[in-house]
Amino acid sequence: MRTSDSGSGTRVAALGIALLAGTVAALAQTAAFDFIGHWTGSAVQTGKSPTTLSADFTAGTTPKTFTGTLTANGGESQCTVRGKQKRHQKVIIHLTGCTDGSNIVVHGKLDPTAETITGRFVLTKHGKVKRGTFMLAKGASPSGAFLDDPERSVP
Repeated sequence: MRTSDSGSGTRVAALGIALLAGTVAALAQTAAFDFIGHWTGSAVQTGKSPTTLSADFTAGTTPKTFTGTLTANGGESQCTVRGKQKRHQKVIIHLTGCTDGSNIVVHGKLDPTAETITGRFVLTKHGKVKRGTFMLAKGASPSGAFLDDPERSVP
């Protein structure tokens, strides 16, 4: 003869609901960041001198994606950008169609408060792989751009 013990079934259902609620809360924490706008920064390839970067991002097809162009060394090289915001404020950017024949994959960490992306990149050109680090800041002007205006310069 079976006895009815609904206690374990109720505990399993409650645990399932709690896990589902936690998953929904975790997904909600990664709010879509607004990448649209002008970004400037620098990149340093291992063993090379720093390179200036300038990028213009536009909205992608979904809320956490963006597209645009990135220019290095004042126009020396230009690439097409396709980026995506991932979980835990991570960003992956694919730079393709570069005028110097390279393809670059960027893995970075987004700081939404400072509006910066910092991380590492892998550059592939003619079958050779080169690595380095980078930093991009949203809406930032080149260093010293406001030296003639003391109210706008950085202290």
